[in-house]
Amino acid sequence: MTTTLFPIYPEGAKMINSEIGVKTIGDKIFYFNGSMVIYEHHKKDYQSFRHVTSQMIVLGNAQQIEIIKFFKVSKESVQRWVKKYREEGSKAFYTKRNGGNRGTVLTPEIKEEVQVLLNHGSFPKDIQDELGIKADTIRKAIKSGRLTRPDEKDKPKVQAKTQSQRNIEDSEAPLGMGTTNTRGRIDAIIKKK
Repeated sequence: MTTTLFPIYPEGAKMINSEIGVKTIGDKIFYFNGSMVIYEHHKKDYQSFRHVTSQMIVLGNAQQIEIIKFFKVSKESVQRWVKKYREEGSKAFYTKRNGGNRGTVLTPEIKEEVQVLLNHGSFPKDIQDELGIKADTIRKAIKSGRLTRPDEKDKPKVQAKTQSQRNIEDSEAPLGMGTTNTRGRIDAIIKKK
């Protein structure tokens, strides 16, 4: 007489499907088939996570929808990982991408112009509006050290005007307050939305 053995999973394991269980022990995540560990990686090792889940899908141990629901990741992400695994194999998840500085938006001349605007207290968003260079490009250049932003203490101090001084200035402007207080007008429009 034959005896059927049912797989025994570790206590506390959560099931992706009827064959694969997952359990976190300390800083590691373990994937089980019965009591046998089939994969393991650190909690914050996202490359291994992507590799393991895409490999399970490709090998037929799990379906994409099971991975999406269990780990609460997007369908597009899982499809991208599986495609990457099928095309390049395991190494695709562990090779460092060569991003680097590919663009030529900040040529030496433009970089000099942007730096002058930054030195005068302009923000990346203002420079984007003035020169048509994306604010993110400017922020990245500041973060990487290609451009510098002056400290608050180095910025020229702007003397605050009294209301009387502002009223006189507004009344003397050819088109009124809208031409002298552009920042306030923009703020007022934005706050209304």
